[in-house]
Amino acid sequence: MAELTGHTLLTAVRAVDAEMRRITDPVGGDVTELDPDLQELLLSYSKAATELKSYYLQVRSSSPGLPAYEEIVAGNRPPL
Repeated sequence: MAELTGHTLLTAVRAVDAEMRRITDPVGGDVTELDPDLQELLLSYSKAATELKSYYLQVRSSSPGLPAYEEIVAGNRPPL
């Protein structure tokens, strides 16, 4: 597997999180209200988010300068 820098990984986590929010915010988080195509897209992003989180936590253990995962996902991070 190719190595990613902490910064690149941080950016990817934020981007996937933002896309998931972009999809779910208009329906107040109620995914049953989404069009089936958007539900499928959201599932894809959710799977990617799970993989990214796992990898981020591994990278962060050897790169203490990275913020905690909880600080970079929706609802927990300061404004950019």
